[in-house]
Amino acid sequence: MLDDETMRIALGGVSLTVLVLFYLGVYRPTRSSFSGWWSVSLLCAGSSTSLLLFNGTGLQVLANPGSTALSAIGVTCVWFATRSLRRGRALPLWLLAVAPAVILVPTLLQNPAENVWAGNGLLFSYMGMMFVVAATEVWLAWRARASRSAYELNGEAVVALLVSAIASSALGAFYVLRAVLYYAVGPEDGLFELIAGTAPTTGILLVCLVAVTFSVSAVGWDQQTQALRRRAMEDDLTGLLGRTEFRLRAEHALSAAARSGVSAYLAVADLDHFKVVNDVHGHAAGDRALVEFAQTVRDTIRPDEIAGRLGGEEFGLVLIGEDAQGAAARLDAMSEAFAARSSSFDFDLPTVSYGLAGLEHGSMPTDVYERADLALYRAKDAGRNQVVAYRGEADE
Repeated sequence: MLDDETMRIALGGVSLTVLVLFYLGVYRPTRSSFSGWWSVSLLCAGSSTSLLLFNGTGLQVLANPGSTALSAIGVTCVWFATRSLRRGRALPLWLLAVAPAVILVPTLLQNPAENVWAGNGLLFSYMGMMFVVAATEVWLAWRARASRSAYELNGEAVVALLVSAIASSALGAFYVLRAVLYYAVGPEDGLFELIAGTAPTTGILLVCLVAVTFSVSAVGWDQQTQALRRRAMEDDLTGLLGRTEFRLRAEHALSAAARSGVSAYLAVADLDHFKVVNDVHGHAAGDRALVEFAQTVRDTIRPDEIAGRLGGEEFGLVLIGEDAQGAAARLDAMSEAFAARSSSFDFDLPTVSYGLAGLEHGSMPTDVYERADLALYRAKDAGRNQVVAYRGEADE
């Protein structure tokens, strides 16, 4: 059986080799958040393991606390990498400084010059917690990716996330067990050495590192692909779907609703007298109004509904499961919510007119756009700031 020092050399060497390959092959070309944080975690893992090679020398007093601090930073970066898989998740960067500082307190108090296990109880507990929350993030990301529609699904990324989720779950369980054994029997006990000592820990880390190497590469590339896809699909200013992507998804949603017998309505919204806002208050104010309306829309629509910017001050929405009266009531409430936001601006936000049309009488999804536009023109002619539903041949 290999001794502890040889195992540490192997783990440090593999970690640093994977770091170089991953940095050059994934992070540099993709610059994704996931691959960036994973690169930092690999650097910390390799450096931390290498510092432990100084145990038993005069440098142990510095190398041991340094290894502890790097381990805490590295596992925090693992969580940050997995947290970045779900868009819009804020990262508590302060944890990179606070966690190592807190763990170093017992490390320094327990005489790291002589005690190679100084501070490790708290470190193992922290690592177990971080791997558990990282595993949770990956499982949630895997479930979200696996449930996507066929044209959005990246099968390789789904498999990669599954492998990463299993590996991070195993590491979380192992470090929780390691912390329990550390406090229950102590690091010098034979049971601890057998189950959670240096040799089994290094072996598990090597296996997980090799298993996850493929996975994190695929996830890093997928994250870049998703970012490029969002740029192509989304409106740069508001973050809602762009015109082309909205029309594709809206037609799909309307057709699916028709097949399942669920009512669905397309609404075309237009901000009233928007040119006045630009002319009087400037284009920056106009952009703020558009962004604010987009946020109002996001706050209003349901998870299975769709919204996009069709161009200029015109927006599109697909409302599911409502009759014409219910859809109109929701749009009225949206206008009221938008108007209420004026209190935080130094100008009055514009009112909104809506044209509403549904799949009726065997019409095609492409017909609904024309009918919603006709209803919108009626809303404008009738004085704006209202919802008008398409009423059949009377509007044509």
